[in-house]
Amino acid sequence: MKKIIGACIVALVAFASQVLARPYSEGFYFTTSDSIKLYVRVAGQGKPCVFVHGGPGSTSNYFEKSAGSQVEQFMQMIYFDQRGSGRSESARNGDYSLARLEKDLEELRRYLGYSKWSLMGHSFAGILMTSYTLHYPQRVSSSIYINCTLNLPYSINSHISFGIQELGLTDTMYTDTSINRMERLGKVHGKLREKGVWYKLMFATPEAKVHSDSITLDIGRPFNFDYGNKVWDYAEYDQDFTSLSAKIKVPVLVIAGLKDYAVGPEHYTSFRFPNATTALYEGGHCPFQESGAWFVGTVRLFQQQQRRLL
Repeated sequence: MKKIIGACIVALVAFASQVLARPYSEGFYFTTSDSIKLYVRVAGQGKPCVFVHGGPGSTSNYFEKSAGSQVEQFMQMIYFDQRGSGRSESARNGDYSLARLEKDLEELRRYLGYSKWSLMGHSFAGILMTSYTLHYPQRVSSSIYINCTLNLPYSINSHISFGIQELGLTDTMYTDTSINRMERLGKVHGKLREKGVWYKLMFATPEAKVHSDSITLDIGRPFNFDYGNKVWDYAEYDQDFTSLSAKIKVPVLVIAGLKDYAVGPEHYTSFRFPNATTALYEGGHCPFQESGAWFVGTVRLFQQQQRRLL
């Protein structure tokens, strides 16, 4: 009788594992405490690591379909689209506050059953990662900052400065710092597009930008950009998080491109993580697309070093 019961329990556990594994590997929707459905996919093996996409308002797809599958060979990757982004629903009450996005992350961690996880984020994600770690320090084992901004005004100014230098702009509509920063940004971006060189903010060639955009947009459904449109109404995202980074004690890998004008090629020098490793490369904003083998090797080495220290 005991053998029969034992066999039944094993069968039930195996069945439950298959039921859970299938929607995770194929993608599913997780419902937050305020009833917003977020797209999630879990793939790979190893220590859990959640990918926090940039944009603001993009999708995890651009990383998942680039170097993601290679990273999955040694880390369990959790891909998700933030509220109002990509494949996820918009906030019905319009709440895109930093605290709410942190709560989404924390609710997802609890739902998946991880006591701790690593964070891996790109670009605008640096803000959310830093703030989340400060408020949930016991839930983060390590963090990987890929070409991240921790100071949004600084990075916006990098866009403007690059455009002025690249095009030799002298008109005060571009150079007068008393003019609203976002207004100047719009004008500079417009001029860069007019001259066909906007791609140089992030990529070595126009073809690289086209390729990156095609991956981002290839989500198989209409692209939700609500968060990307509304996040600019929240002044809290304009904080300088570089000073706050000094309070983060977990091991951190900082990856930065020396030709990344989207966040600023020297922005990483202002980070103050006390337990950081920095990896630089001669490239732009998306190392997982431009230098995939180098990127995967750098992340793998960082993970191996963390295991040895445990």
